Amino acid sequence: MQMKTFDVYDNANQAVQEAYAMLTTNILINDSPEMYKTFALTSCNPEEGKTSLAISLAIMLAQSGGKVLLVDADMRKPTAAKRLNKGSVFGLSDYLAEKVDLNDVLSETNITNFTYCACGNDHRNPIGLLYSSRFEELVNKVENEYDIVLFDTPALSSVADGAIVASKVDATLLVVKMGLTTLTSLKRIKEQLEKLNVNILGVVLNKVKKHDYTRYFGSYNYFFNSKRFFNNKNT
Repeated sequence: MQMKTFDVYDNANQAVQEAYAMLTTNILINDSPEMYKTFALTSCNPEEGKTSLAISLAIMLAQSGGKVLLVDADMRKPTAAKRLNKGSVFGLSDYLAEKVDLNDVLSETNITNFTYCACGNDHRNPIGLLYSSRFEELVNKVENEYDIVLFDTPALSSVADGAIVASKVDATLLVVKMGLTTLTSLKRIKEQLEKLNVNILGVVLNKVKKHDYTRYFGSYNYFFNSKRFFNNKNT
């Protein structure tokens, strides 16, 4: 395992934490008789907050007691441009290209039970790597070694990488940004994934503004108006 230990943040916003707790519960407890262990996180467009969501979800799942692996499967962006990849030597692309062993691309984080795999060094043919038998072997291997594996993938409107990953894992979460993702693009992406027999677990509405959260989710005041409990303690 790489010596680098990533210091991932832990959001202190209680309402945000509760939202991730609800998402974690929905992932761990679902109606399917099958137990989902491998997940792809993707979005319609870039800049919809997918990576931030993937990190925070991995933290919450790890804090729930599960052994979690987060894989950066976006091998098209330079390593230096990634939030967590700085300082990593090897990553997913290096493993899939058979340059290193799996243990060489894994890194510990400051969160107990949370392991991270960087995207790796630049490669000319990411799609070829994802279509390889070595990627399928990777999915099977980490599925046996971890309780939950999250694959953070590129936006589907840009490249096909995310669709390929989604077709090879148990379930997929679509991340949409409030006020940005259109219903038309969401329907188009849904049809694209269904053609590949992708199991779409659900849609996560991301980057909800405070006033919208207050309007649609009355529980917001439960976290940010705690004084009312003391003021009305006799009621």
